[in-house]
Formats: sequence, C-alpha cells, structure tokens
Amino acid sequence: MFKNKKIKKLSVILIVLSTILFSLTMFRSGLKYQFGLGFWGPNGHDAIWHLSLINQLKQQIPPQNPIYSGSILQNYHWGFDFLVAIISKITTIDSGFLYFQILPIIFSLLIGFLSFKLAFLITKNNITSIFFVLLNYFSGSFGWIYTLIKNHQIGGESLFWSMQSVSTLLNPPFALSLIVILLGLILWLKHHNSNSIKIAILIGMIFALLSGIKVYAGILIGLALSCYWLYNAIRSKKIFGFNFIICLVMGLISLLILFGLGVLKGGQLLEFKPFWFTHSMIESLDKFYLPKLASFRFNQTNILISAILEIGLVFIFLIGNLGTRFLGFFTIFSKTVKKEINDFDKLIIFIFIFSFLTPLLFIQKGTAWNTIQFFYYFLFFANFYFAQFLSKLWSKHKTLVSILLLISCLTSFSTLKDYFGNPPPSSLPNSEIEALNFLKNQNDGFVLTYPYDKYEKDKMTTPIPLYAYETTAYVSAFSGKQTFLEDEMNLDITGFNWQQRRAEEEKFFSSTDQFFARGFLVNNSIDYIYLVSDQKFSLSTFDLQINEIFNNSQVRIYKVQR
Repeated sequence: MFKNKKIKKLSVILIVLSTILFSLTMFRSGLKYQFGLGFWGPNGHDAIWHLSLINQLKQQIPPQNPIYSGSILQNYHWGFDFLVAIISKITTIDSGFLYFQILPIIFSLLIGFLSFKLAFLITKNNITSIFFVLLNYFSGSFGWIYTLIKNHQIGGESLFWSMQSVSTLLNPPFALSLIVILLGLILWLKHHNSNSIKIAILIGMIFALLSGIKVYAGILIGLALSCYWLYNAIRSKKIFGFNFIICLVMGLISLLILFGLGVLKGGQLLEFKPFWFTHSMIESLDKFYLPKLASFRFNQTNILISAILEIGLVFIFLIGNLGTRFLGFFTIFSKTVKKEINDFDKLIIFIFIFSFLTPLLFIQKGTAWNTIQFFYYFLFFANFYFAQFLSKLWSKHKTLVSILLLISCLTSFSTLKDYFGNPPPSSLPNSEIEALNFLKNQNDGFVLTYPYDKYEKDKMTTPIPLYAYETTAYVSAFSGKQTFLEDEMNLDITGFNWQQRRAEEEKFFSSTDQFFARGFLVNNSIDYIYLVSDQKFSLSTFDLQINEIFNNSQVRIYKVQR
C-alpha cells in the first residue's frame, strides 16, 4: 500500500514537471518583448490563424471566414476555437493569453493524468502507466540518426513526415482531441460490457465531439468503433447492444456537427494518391532526402523491383516515425500468440489500421500533407504498447530501459532547445501592435492588405515581422476584422479559390486606372487599407477616394470613402 502511494505521488510530480517542459513550445509565444510580440516555431503561422478564427467566433456562429471577406468559413473544424472564444467571453481573459499560456498547461496536465488513468485501468500497473505518460510527452522518431550522421547534430523530429509527441501542444485541436479520446476510452473500458443505454449515449456524444474538434480523429474513432462493433456482432450474433448505440449516437451527432461546420459543403476532401508520403519523404530536402534512391524509383520499370522499393519505403516511413516505439509491437505479437488480446487491444488494432492506411493511400486536396495527421494517433497509441514492453523489462533491466527511454526522447530534447532560443523567428513589431489596436477600435469593415511577398523575408534578420515571415492571418487576428485576402495556406486547406482574388489584389496595387481601382474597392466592400513599411499603391488617395486615418511612420491605415 505504501509503495503504491509513493509511486502515485511520484507520478503526480512527474506529470507536473513534464507539463512545464511540454508547455515550453507554447508558453513564450504571444508575450510582449522589447521588439513587440514574439512567436516561436509554427506559432508564427498556425496560432495566428486560430486567433483570427476565435475573434470571428466571438461575434457570430457559424463564423465568417476571417481571411476571405464576405464568406462563411467552411471545410474546417472549429470546435477548439469555439471553446477558447467561450472561455474568453465568460472570463474576459485575452484570447492570446488563453491560447499560449493557460490552455497549454491545462491540456498538458489533462493528457498526463488521463493517460495514467487509462493505462492503469487496463494494466493495473503503475510503472506501465508512468512510462505511457512519459512517452506521450516526449517520445520521438529516429530522425536524430540521420541528422547526427549528416550534420553532426541531434534533430530531425519530423524527418519522416510525422509530428512527434513533444509538439502536441503546437496543434491545440489535436491536443484537445487526445483529451476527448482518453476520456471516452476510460468510460468505454469501465462500461463496455454493460447494457447501460445512458452510458452508451454519453460515450457516443463524447466521441462525436471529435468531429468538431479534429475531424481526422472523428473519422478514425468512428471507423474503428464501427469495425469493432461489426467484428463482435458477427462473432456473438448480437447486432443491437452497447457498442451499436455508441456508433449510432456518434454517427448521427457527428453528421449534424459536420453539416453545421460546413465541412461537408466543399465536396470530396481526400484524393486517392498511394505512397505520396513515402515518395516525398526521400524527395524533399527537409525530409529523409535520398535523391539517388528517388531517381532510381522514378525511373524503375521492373514491377518486382518497384514493389520491393515501395515496401522498403513504407518500412522506412513506419520505423523512422515510430523510433523505439516499434518495440511495442513485440508486445502485441506476444499477446496474440498467448491469446491475451483483450477488447481494448482489438479496438486499438482497428485504430492502427485506419491511422496508418489513410495517409499511406490518400492526400488532402489543397494541402496534400494534411492527412499525415491521421498518423499522429497511430504514434500516440503505439506509446501504450511500448510502455508495456518497457515495463516488462524494468524489474531486471533498469539500465537498458533508461537507455531506450533516452533514445526515444532525443529528437524531443532537440525540438525543445529551439524554443529556448532568442530572438524568436517571427514577431509583431510594436509599430504594428499600435496600428492594429487602432484598427480594432474602428467600426466593423473589410480590410485590404498588401499581397504577401515570400521573398521579402530574405532581406531581413530575426525576428522577422509577421507580414514578411509567412502568409498569415495576423491583421485579422489582431484587429478582429475580416480581411480581403490573407493566409493563402489556410485558404488552400479550406478549399477557397483565392487565386483570382490574389490577381485582382495585385492589379489594384499596381494599376494606374482610376476607374478600375475605385471599382475594385467599392465592388469588394473594402472599408480599410492596411499598409506596412514601403508597401504602396500607384494612384493618389484623391483618385482612390480614401483618407489616411493612421500613420506612425511604419504603418499607414486608410479609410475608404462611401
């Protein structure tokens, strides 16, 4: 009894300490520094998009598309952003502070405690539960081997395409989906042998939330639960029961959520393109770049050799991403041989199948690499079986287990190091904070920004201002207004035909045709023009019938006359 209390106390301390490290990928971003607001890693793009969407959700549901004025957002799951918007409205806490500083800590603690609870519920083993928690925080890929050989450095977290555990909080909808999945699975494990209709409905409702939070998780859990139900129904010849109700409730509510979010309005989102990830893995300079092998594969005409190559690349993709977690599959093999596969294992095997095959066979229209997010869940549950593998070794081979844990976490330590650096890669300068705060206090209206120039950042040193760093939604995010065209990357993901707008926008800024330019502003209901540094238009303010309402030498804002 005393030993168990000691282990549980240790697990709490471990979760709290790990949470501090785990949250560092987020915590420093969005804070005010001497130069302005700083942003580390993908927070310079992804977080800005979420903040812009949160602003729109504070105003109306469904939200307007913050980066494509005059349109409703579609083909996007905004459940997480809705949660932040609600909390911000109720508590009056700034959305950015919630996003970067408060929710990462809460999410991290919940992932840790729920991971421990789930693992202990299944195994009744504290050591396995502790290992599962640690791996969910810090397990990584074998990318460090490649970078160590090539650059004499430890790195390469996503060298084989997939994000790893340490970066979970950088994708807050993914982090929230893990919490929902863990909570749902804990309830399912406790009651899956019962006939409680109320509990089945509750679990179905919980899992249905995934469709609004992270649609990839909703599809994955829905398919896995359906296959598990079908498998059991065939074996037991009982069609209607606990799992059937879960699937039915989840399916019906998920459809309502998806229709409500407009996810189903844009037509087919997935495109059948087998082995896109394995091919691009060896063709991309920032991945597991093997140009000779890529060329050999491309020019290969022998079907047998081509088949061997494809299988080999799939193996590299799988083992490379798994890292030491591949040892966990010995646990599954052992349980299969000993006929110890339980109901939880059966469900997870279905999750493994769908989370692996989907990115292997499909890409997402608009942004091909987005389907890799199915694979994130494969890695998450692979942690559980690796934790069981380590637990069995622990009593006699503590040194070996320690080494395996260290190797598993190497890429994570390298990733965390990047978030301790100064200055940050991107920033919102003080001059733009002042300008955007001014714009925020103006009447609602559409804002025209200068077309993003991807070559602009080559002239700058860090921290690079957001307007040059990447195509982002920063004007919308920090002014609370819809922009005519921003963040072309997310417009691709959500299936908007933004290229025509881009061409019209470019023409406006270069045109000397007064009638076209004025017509462009009026026809697109533009209310404000936001320009930074040396950005300018070709015509005079008189010709365009606009008034300068703000100028701090770095930023100029114009109001369009009506």
